Amino acid sequence: EKNEERQQASVIRAPVSGKVQQLKVHTEGGVVTTAETLMVIVPEDDTLEVTALVQNKDIGFINVGQNAIIKVEAFPYTRYGYLVGKVKNINLDAIEDQKLGLVFNVIVSVEENDLSTGNKHIPLSSGMAVTAEIKTGMRSVISYLLSPLEESVTESLHER
Repeated sequence: EKNEERQQASVIRAPVSGKVQQLKVHTEGGVVTTAETLMVIVPEDDTLEVTALVQNKDIGFINVGQNAIIKVEAFPYTRYGYLVGKVKNINLDAIEDQKLGLVFNVIVSVEENDLSTGNKHIPLSSGMAVTAEIKTGMRSVISYLLSPLEESVTESLHER
């Protein structure tokens, strides 16, 4: 009876069904400490979300509900296409990134969970590197091409 209780106490059940990722313990009968993360479970049929890092200089132009294009680095978008999503949440606390400086986490909810090329569907999984392009507005091509010139002229006309 005691052995049965001990065996039941050693079984861990997840509250959701899904795929196991980032498994921390690889030995049978291994010992773990209290509150130690054993694994990450990505729920099945859950909406795919992207955590994007937005630089401090750009965060003022980002709003919840804006459209985004997500390109998966492992699959060139010119061949496999891209995903479409919307900004779901903007973290108001900046964090320090060694390469980018101050950045804000922005959560983008993705509409599809796979890339399609022809009749082939490529499933995506958590942890894949992506680039998110958040649509902040529209401007003409001539405005885009002339903006560096306009900026340098404006700067050169200031007196110090």
